[in-house]
Amino acid sequence: MPDIIIRDMQPEDEYFVGTCSHVKESAETDAAAERRIQLLLDLIGKGAVVKVALLNRQHVGFSHGLPIERSSWGPIGQDLMVIPCLYVLERGAKQGIGRALMESVEEDARADGKLGTTLMAFRDFPGAEWLLPAAFFERIGYTEIDNRGRYLLMWKPFSEEAVPPTFLDPSYGFERVPGKVVVDLFFNDFCQTSNIEAQRVREVAAGFGERVILNEHCADDHNVLLSCGISRAIYVNGEEISWGYEAPRDGIRQAIAEAFAD
Repeated sequence: MPDIIIRDMQPEDEYFVGTCSHVKESAETDAAAERRIQLLLDLIGKGAVVKVALLNRQHVGFSHGLPIERSSWGPIGQDLMVIPCLYVLERGAKQGIGRALMESVEEDARADGKLGTTLMAFRDFPGAEWLLPAAFFERIGYTEIDNRGRYLLMWKPFSEEAVPPTFLDPSYGFERVPGKVVVDLFFNDFCQTSNIEAQRVREVAAGFGERVILNEHCADDHNVLLSCGISRAIYVNGEEISWGYEAPRDGIRQAIAEAFAD
């Protein structure tokens, strides 16, 4: 029988969680993990939970629970626990680990007086079927509230008093500055991808000196998230650039250079 342990994050788990399992991958990943772990530890002191799964004493997965009033990703609501991430390595698949992680977060949410849990999942996402699959959450009792194509807002209410959350409502207005390229960076340090991407944008923008104006909007500040409704995005002179994965430095640099030519 496999030896499965689900526990609150311990100091010896931090590197695995901070790197999103990308251990010893690169100095860039490690640096982002340090920033991310500091944020997670701060959030734990404010009601968040971080759960870690071990299989035969080896790290195989993790999940988070954030009070909705502190979530960097949304959705918007009250008295709910957001589950922004559930991740299980392939060697831990089909052993009930994902379900056990979810149950542990839900148990803590109930104990903390939350009225339900909520998350954003995907359906029919070619090439990334592992990424928060809606079908899995439906099997463990989550129902769809709303959707934006393949992107679903789901929840599991614990009480009739629970009010369904809503999607973020993005709000962005570009202000041109004569003779400059304006880069608007929307990011959060909670997500490893956004964390790494933001640092790359800073480095590339700095290389252009005073010719580039970089405006940073950090969604880890919930007031910022509520005002702009955007947790992760890059705009160069009002045009969004995106790769899905971490924006490459060359791609960011090219987008800025092209904006000067416009």
